[in-house]
Amino acid sequence: MKQTKKDEVRRLLQKSYNYKTILTGTVTGKKKVGDKTYGVVLYQGTRCLMPPEEVDLSTESINDPIGALLGATIEFVVTDIQKDNVFISRKIAKQLRRIEFENNVKEGQIINGRVIGVSPKNVYVDAFGYEFGLTAKDVDYKWIHDMRERFKVGDSVKAKVISKNPPQISIKEAAMTPWDKDPDRYKVGEQYVGKVVAVANLGIFIDLIEDGRQVLCPPMGLKTPVIGSTVVVLIKDIDKQQKKMWGDIVRVISEPRI
Repeated sequence: MKQTKKDEVRRLLQKSYNYKTILTGTVTGKKKVGDKTYGVVLYQGTRCLMPPEEVDLSTESINDPIGALLGATIEFVVTDIQKDNVFISRKIAKQLRRIEFENNVKEGQIINGRVIGVSPKNVYVDAFGYEFGLTAKDVDYKWIHDMRERFKVGDSVKAKVISKNPPQISIKEAAMTPWDKDPDRYKVGEQYVGKVVAVANLGIFIDLIEDGRQVLCPPMGLKTPVIGSTVVVLIKDIDKQQKKMWGDIVRVISEPRI
């Protein structure tokens, strides 16, 4: 008898139930059964139910863990198969991944993760059973105004394992940057053309035209050029290890049209 797609999905769900194999699905909604609200996780067209106690979000301040995961891709293990419902656990999948992390992953290794939440200042990444709340300093060497402009729930990301105990990762350490290719390209005392990309309390952030490396310049009060302006920057200091540069704006070449 020819096996249908539905039969194959059922076989994989049964395999997860029997052998604790980890599957991946998307949290698509909520469903109330009796007095309990379950998360609905779609797996290859099959709706699975995740009890709230099996969500296991490490952030204790979240009052609605199922709601917080809506739209996210998660890993799970099947815990029960009934005639009408398949019940799953993210909690067990996380426990299994943590064992794998402890036994097989090394510090310095590049791993894959999934974005399960984004706020203006943080991106939350699920990797090997851990949830990492990353700030701008963990994501890029450049200024990030709002994490929501860079990430969305469901994105796949690569990160470098900085520490195993406690678990710590860095997205920026996993990415190749112009600093890695040519660390000596710019010199203190020289001038370069760049564009203003952000104005903050720290100062004015300018991306150099040549390769996008960023320079932080001090605030200029009323003379501060607007975002999008093309300027000439004098390099005052360079930290190759931290991949940062500081300078002064010496001239505004042009400003964007309003």
